[in-house]
Amino acid sequence: MKLDDLKQNFEQQIQSSSSEAKLTLQVDELKAKTKKYQRDIKVRDFMEISISLLLIPVWLYGLSISVNWMQSLGCVLATLTSLYIPYKLLKARRLTPTKNDSLRAYLHQEQQRLAQQKQLLETIVWWYIAPVFVSVMLITLGANMDDEGVIRLESHMQVYYLLVLLGMVGIYFWNKRAAEKRFGPLLARVEQQLNELNGE
Repeated sequence: MKLDDLKQNFEQQIQSSSSEAKLTLQVDELKAKTKKYQRDIKVRDFMEISISLLLIPVWLYGLSISVNWMQSLGCVLATLTSLYIPYKLLKARRLTPTKNDSLRAYLHQEQQRLAQQKQLLETIVWWYIAPVFVSVMLITLGANMDDEGVIRLESHMQVYYLLVLLGMVGIYFWNKRAAEKRFGPLLARVEQQLNELNGE
């Protein structure tokens, strides 16, 4: 009987070490993939933050030469948006610190990072595109306002606003799809590996 128990324990140890080796291999593959997307995110963030910060003097200059309250409001909103975009991008890269160096801790951090980036891309219309559009719209509407405060908008400007609005709707749906396509499979893989780890 004791010989059978030893044999069974030995087989379980072999299966356990085999599944651990398989999981380690999968995690190494995952690390290679996540390294690439993290590099892409750093480049994207650097470019977006640089552009946002470089635009602040432009918006402040526009505020100093604005001819009415609507243009001023557009320039203020554009300045605030240019400050908010870097904050939002950097906040999405911040992770809950962990003192644990285990495989489980790594997977949890990767899950958090992927979920944050996916959510950032899905909501880009609301925190990035819409505020910029509203700012530019206020500035251009202010430029078409006469001395009595009446907006004299020509038909080509109305078409322009409509096209930009339709473009925003298209960008919203495109980004939802892109977020799912880009981050969905990686996130599902991390969650699967976490489940496998928790199931052991």
